[in-house]
Amino acid sequence: MTFSTLMKTNSYFLVFLGGGLGALLRYLIASVLELTIGHDITGSLYLFIVNIAGAVFLGLVAAMKTESQRIFWGAGFTGGFTTMSGVAIFLYTQTPQVALPAAAIMFGLGFIGYAAGANLARVIRSNP
Repeated sequence: MTFSTLMKTNSYFLVFLGGGLGALLRYLIASVLELTIGHDITGSLYLFIVNIAGAVFLGLVAAMKTESQRIFWGAGFTGGFTTMSGVAIFLYTQTPQVALPAAAIMFGLGFIGYAAGANLARVIRSNP
């Protein structure tokens, strides 16, 4: 087995493990919200929470030192934690008066969150 084949296999395993962990955390957040505030508002609120938190975390991940860390936490964990399919279903089931502002707010806060995470990572790396 060559080194590149081994690294590729290792990368798949890292994405698999991180994705499972991220999806589990997303499910737990949705479950806790449903128990505490009820089913009606949980769907839209949890989408905002996981996608914006995921964007912030992805900004932090971009500054990680090793490729394995970025694969596990970026493609794996953050990929499993955030949910674009959930956003698509939410937007499809809402009226345009709700869907368009919600999408603009969520994506705008996601971009801001990523920038904040990336800037925080730079500050952390520059202060030993």
